[in-house]
Amino acid sequence: MINNPYGPALKKISQNIAIFESSEEVDGFLKEAVSLFMAQVGAILGAIYIYDDTARELVFRVGYDKGDFWDSFRCGGKGAPSRFSLDGNEVGEAFTRGAVRYLNYDLPEYPFKSKILIPIFRGPEKIGVFLMAHQEKKAFCPIDQAGLLQAVSQLGDMLTEALVLINHEQVDGEIVNFSVPQVLTGMKTSEGLAEGTALPVWTDMDSAAEVLPPPGSIEDESALFEQALSTSLRQLEEIQGSQAFGDAEMVALIFTAQMYMLKDSSFIEKMRTLIKAGEPAFEAVRRVVGDYADRFSRMSEVRLVEKAQDVRDLGFRMITNMGPSGENGFSYEGKIVLSRHIYPSDLYRLAVEKVSGLVLQGAGVTAHISILARSLNLPVLISDDKSFLSIPEGTPLLLDAGMGHLYVHPDYKIRKAAADRQKLLEKNRTFYTLKGRTADNVAVRVTANINILKDAREAVRQGAEGIGLYRSEFPFILKNDFLSEEQQFRIYRSIVVSQPGKPVVLRTADIGGDKLLQGRSEAESNPFLGVRGIRFSLAHREMFRDQLKAMLRAGAGADLGIMLPMVSDVEEILQAKEEIALCLDQLHKRGVLHNSSPRIGAMVELPSAAMSVGELVAETDFLSIGTNDLIMYLLAVDRTNENLSHLYRSHHPAVLRVLATIAEEAGDKRDALSVCGDVASDPLLCTFFVGLGIRNLSVSPAKVEPVKEQLSRFTLGEMERISKDMLSIRRQKDMEKYMEEFERKYS
Repeated sequence: MINNPYGPALKKISQNIAIFESSEEVDGFLKEAVSLFMAQVGAILGAIYIYDDTARELVFRVGYDKGDFWDSFRCGGKGAPSRFSLDGNEVGEAFTRGAVRYLNYDLPEYPFKSKILIPIFRGPEKIGVFLMAHQEKKAFCPIDQAGLLQAVSQLGDMLTEALVLINHEQVDGEIVNFSVPQVLTGMKTSEGLAEGTALPVWTDMDSAAEVLPPPGSIEDESALFEQALSTSLRQLEEIQGSQAFGDAEMVALIFTAQMYMLKDSSFIEKMRTLIKAGEPAFEAVRRVVGDYADRFSRMSEVRLVEKAQDVRDLGFRMITNMGPSGENGFSYEGKIVLSRHIYPSDLYRLAVEKVSGLVLQGAGVTAHISILARSLNLPVLISDDKSFLSIPEGTPLLLDAGMGHLYVHPDYKIRKAAADRQKLLEKNRTFYTLKGRTADNVAVRVTANINILKDAREAVRQGAEGIGLYRSEFPFILKNDFLSEEQQFRIYRSIVVSQPGKPVVLRTADIGGDKLLQGRSEAESNPFLGVRGIRFSLAHREMFRDQLKAMLRAGAGADLGIMLPMVSDVEEILQAKEEIALCLDQLHKRGVLHNSSPRIGAMVELPSAAMSVGELVAETDFLSIGTNDLIMYLLAVDRTNENLSHLYRSHHPAVLRVLATIAEEAGDKRDALSVCGDVASDPLLCTFFVGLGIRNLSVSPAKVEPVKEQLSRFTLGEMERISKDMLSIRRQKDMEKYMEEFERKYS
């Protein structure tokens, strides 16, 4: 009878596992694994079935039968593998049950008298079924079921890389006909409507070259190159001169590198040399750009690796400018970009160049990409359906990011319905200049959270009473490097002067967590509990001093607040105040105009800070509750993890009790306490905060007027009663019921 020595088979299989580059290699590995297991137990047939979670079917991959691989026997027409539902067959039942199955047969015409079907696990996940058969009855009965299941599970662990490739091929191999109308769905990250044509980005230089006329003589190609070079230079100069969003300094941060490359004699001369040697102009650009991009990609410092995309984008621009557009040159206007991944600098660049919209693969989106897209008013859709990446360039598209739809070849009816809905949204927007007040005339200051100058100007238009939070890390993130004092001064000054007579709070850089400065901050296994916020600044004192001096200079003659992020205790505030005093002294000695008495504040976004409010208020002029991070740390829920989003509850009873404690501990300085997290604009929670005695709320510019309108609907007494009612609730389900009743009553 059959023995059960799996060790040698597993050892040999493990020696042959590899990173597979083709489906043939994957099948070869699977076939070898099947044959080795069969040899160990004496089976005459073996097969592996892999679960396709998209189709909810088991797919036959490989089999072995008396020395002949089973592919031709069990595959359908044109080589398509046979598929099995999860019901009504022995393979599907073994998978569904998740347990080893023994089957015995007594049919004269059937070559197998016994079978064993073993589910393949990878951790808790079922990924397939391994089947073996024998010509004798009860041949597998002596086998230890637990031992066999363990051995096949080890095979499942080793199959991880193979299955990644199999799944990848199944998705990428699916042919979608984008020549006919289609609707792809996704998740909005920035609302808006965009109509235009598809531009897969980064569309490679080969595709840009496909529309070029046939190469001409050396003289013709040289002239074509010089024309494209001149057009590209003019485009970049116009972009920098346009002061897009009124922010010349930020535009310079993004586009200066490309300008330098186009004026680099070594870079350009290499192309000219190739053209003089007989290369077509586009080929010369492609070769030189490819060489530079490869060199950047191999650099050890991550922030420099990002430069590879800068040079590829430049190459794409130059080759496109050799095409039918001629001297007018290439433009992103009217284009909807489709991309796997995008950097913040790329996003800003596309917005500056008037791109209509953007569709991104889900894995390529980070929190600051989403925040920046909203600041730029750029419609962005996140999709896990990779097929959108194969939409041909030039395909008519309608991106309705608010509804989460991408329409391919939209018809008139779809376009009109989307446009009518957009007009209705715009019509409902009304702007006021009133100050925030309750129904019984109690003042509540409503300020704005901003990321770029465009936000600051929108805040003025929306009637914000100042800037409650400027996220100063965004210029660092866009450049992916430190900035000089002078660069920062010009950026911060533009923010301050946009708010005449109003208070402006500049937060020092919150770098770390999900806002890692590649190449300048170390990648950490748990970045949210690592070197971020004030810890990062105190660990990089020279950078911190440059930023503080820039802020102090920018705040000259203004009501300036400097706020410290991610403070954990009063010691960090004391160290930061020493740095501020040092910077004030240095600026005084330099004779530079600056704000000599800024208000110093701190963010309360860590549990330790929430428990130390009494000590913090003694060393600060104001405090601001950063609810986004505070909730994350209180509930131990990563707010950037979509799988945990249902656990991130801003109305959680424990969260509300902590917020109430913070307000109480602020004591006499409660009037200098603000809330600047996203929940400050929540219709229920903004009334809750005012009921706690908080009189400052800072929200995104678009939420300023809705918050003012909500506050004006309630008296202070009503808000205090709402706060008291919410604090008396102890169960989440009761809180959800209260929220539903509130919405039903006041919506």
